[in-house]
This record gives sequence, structure tokens and C-alpha cells, in this order.
Amino acid sequence: MTEGAPPPPPSLAGQLRALLGQSLVYGTADVFGRALNFLFLPVYLSLLTPADMGTLGLLFLFSSLAKIVVRLGLDAGFFRVHYDLDDEPRRRRLAGTALVFSLLVAAAFMGLVVLGAGPLTRFLLGSAAPRTWVILAAADVSVGALLFVPLNLLRIEERARLFTAASMFRHTANAVLKALLLVKGWGVAGPLWSDVLSTAALAVVLLPLLFRRTRPALDRPLLREMLGFGLPKVPHGLMVQVQNLADRKILDLFVPRATVGLYQVGYSLAEAVKFPLSSFETAWGPFVYSRLKQPDAPRTLARVATWAFAAFVLTGLAVALFARELLTIMSPRHPEWRAAAAVVPVVVLAYLFHGLFLLTSIGIGIAKAARRYPMVTAVAAGVNVAANFLLIPRFGMLGAAWATVLSYAVMAGLGYSLSRALYPIRYEGGRMLHVALCGAAAYALAGLAPEALLPALSVKAAALLSYPALLLATGFRFRLSAPRP
Repeated sequence: MTEGAPPPPPSLAGQLRALLGQSLVYGTADVFGRALNFLFLPVYLSLLTPADMGTLGLLFLFSSLAKIVVRLGLDAGFFRVHYDLDDEPRRRRLAGTALVFSLLVAAAFMGLVVLGAGPLTRFLLGSAAPRTWVILAAADVSVGALLFVPLNLLRIEERARLFTAASMFRHTANAVLKALLLVKGWGVAGPLWSDVLSTAALAVVLLPLLFRRTRPALDRPLLREMLGFGLPKVPHGLMVQVQNLADRKILDLFVPRATVGLYQVGYSLAEAVKFPLSSFETAWGPFVYSRLKQPDAPRTLARVATWAFAAFVLTGLAVALFARELLTIMSPRHPEWRAAAAVVPVVVLAYLFHGLFLLTSIGIGIAKAARRYPMVTAVAAGVNVAANFLLIPRFGMLGAAWATVLSYAVMAGLGYSLSRALYPIRYEGGRMLHVALCGAAAYALAGLAPEALLPALSVKAAALLSYPALLLATGFRFRLSAPRP
């Protein structure tokens, strides 16, 4: 290599290892929480009815939307404005302003919910439900206003271990409390109380950090800066939640609450696909941006995208194949839950389209055209709501699942089209289609599985192993060396 020449780019194998390592670091807390909920699922299935799970799904929709509205984008605004300030006293004043304003908004929200608990409960859950359930869901949102400032400070200070430990503490406390309260017969109120108490416990743990790093204030110029950056993100966040969760409420309009509960459980099982997806999503952006100046970056990103999609398909295949058997093992005395398995493969397909969106829409971020994301999510959310109203009356919870597939397929198509115009990448469409067809063939082979548990597990395990075998047999190259130009 001549003096002054740039070093050669790392091998594709090295870059894949780097991406995997980043995904594991960034996703530890999120995956831990999802895994813990998954492990405790048998407790919920044995102590709650399908109607109870449907009610919790509707309350989760309410709290997810409320968190976005109450937060007003202030968490993102605080994170961004912090880096514009170069002296510690102003940074402490910024943190204090964010905290005081968020607590005022949370208190106002809580007051409104308490005053309107009756009508809100009737709209969300029906006249027979206790108003305290909605109030508890709102209380968790309000207490959470104490968390975003200290958690963002940990991220800013790059204290990743403490941030992960705090998140894991909250998830563990929540799961254990849920199990204890359910065992004691608290029913729907058990998970709601556990959410509030675990959130409050983490807030208490983080109080020393708040005392050290904030100065209570209400600085209007700083507040305007934070809201100016964060408020435009609120519609996008709302549309994402509508796309993900509105089907529960629409389903509740047409089918019994127990069916909503079955759908909620099936959806939760399918979300196991998000273990790698959520970790990958956090790591993918830094991975892409750090390699843009390397020679042949588009070709490298295209090759990595193919490998990532192959991994997504493998994960999705495992979840889709074993859903019925998992429900049988988790709830041996409650066979009614097994009907939830029907929606799992369909929702898994939706998440695979989401994975395609993550992989093929990166040009939007590269071109710094983030304003395009709300356009995509608004269209996808509109498609989701319209498809739910069209399909649910005829197909029930399967209609809701297919509406989710349609909305994510539209999202992936729009993301790819916009990204291609901004930063062209020649994705390996043929190889990706090859991966998808082999995954579909492996899933079809599992249709030979009998009803009996142990034989079904054996046949489906063979079908899962047939996926890489089919790839090899049909000429797919497991090659990590960089492609030649």
C-alpha cells in the first residue's frame, strides 16, 4: 500500500461481525424485556381469560397513544438541544426545564383522565369495566414523566451498562409483580398495578441522578427549542402506534372481547421476531453512516442487507412453525388459547415486511430527508385502518392480521421507492427472492406435521433445518467475501 493511500475497507465478514456485535449491545435491554414477558406468558395464560387479555390489549393501546401525546416529543428535543449547550449550568437548567414541564403536562393529563374516567372507560372498554383500570393505565404514563430525563442523561453520558441495568431492573420488577398479583387473584388490575409500581420504583432509583444533574427551572427559550424539535415527531409517533395497535379497538367493535384476547396473545407470540429486528434497527443506522465514505459502500450495504434478510426469515420461520406447540406447552390445561396460533404466521409475515422496510429505506436517512418518514407512516396507518374495517367483519382476527401485512407491505414499498430516488442502492433482489422462496418452501413442508405434540415438534424441527439446506441445494452462495465490482 502506498504512503497516504486510504486503508482497504474491512472484509464483509468483519463488517457483519461488527453489525452483530452492535446489535447485541444496543438491543440487550429491549430483548431482555421481551424475553422476560415471553417467559412469563404461561402465568398469564393460566390466570387470565381471553377476555381479560383483550381488555389489557385495549388498555395498552390507550397508554401507548397517551405516552406520545403527554411526552410532546420532549424526550427527543431534550436529547438534541443538550448537545447545542456547551456549559454545565445551562445543561442542568435544560434538564430541569424538561423535567418540570413534563411533570406539569403529566399532572394535567392525569387530572383530565380522572375527571373523564367514566366516558373514557365506556368508549374504550364498555360500560361494565371499572373506571380504575383506565386511571391506573394513565397513572403509569404520568409517573413515567420522571424517567425520560435521567434515562436520556445516561445515554448522553454513554453509561450504557447503567442504562441497561436500569431497564432490566424495571422489566424484572414488572414481570415478578405481575406474576405475584395474578397468583393472588387480582385479575386485570394486577398487570396495571405492576406497571405503575415498577415505573415508580425505577423513578426512585434514579432520583439521585436527577438531583445531581438537574436544576429545577422553567426556561421558556430552552423549552421552545426542545418543543420546536420534538413536536413535529408526535404525528409520526402516533401514526406508528395506530398502525401497530388500532386493530385491537377495531376488532373489539365486531367480535367478542375474548377474540381480541386471542389476537393479542397471537400477536405477542409473533413479536418474538422483533428480538433481532429491534436490536438490528438500533445498530443499522450507525453501521450504515459509518461506512458511507468507504469505497463501494452501496454494494457492501446491499450484500449485508441480503444476509440480514436471510436471518430475519430464519427467525420468522422458527416463530411461525412452533406457535401452536408453544401455546400447547404454555397452557396445557387451557386449550382455548391454541386458537391464537392461527394469526402468528400472518403477523410474522408482516414483521418480515417491516424488516424489508428497515433494510431498503436507509437512503431516506442517508439523504437527511427524515420528513419523508411521517408521510410513509401516515399512508401505512391509513391503509391499516381501512383494511381492518374491510377485512375484520368477514374474517375476524385473521382479517386484522392480514390488514397488518398489507400496511407493512405498503410501508416497505414506499420506503424503498423514496430511498431509491435519494440514494440509489442496487439491492440483491434475486437473492432476497431466493431467500423468501426457500423460507416459504420450508414453511410448506411443516404442513405435513401431525397434530400430536412430539411428532409435530420433530417434523417442524426438520422443516426449520430444511431452510438452509434448501438454500444450499438451490445454489444460494453462503459467501462472506466482498463481491467483485
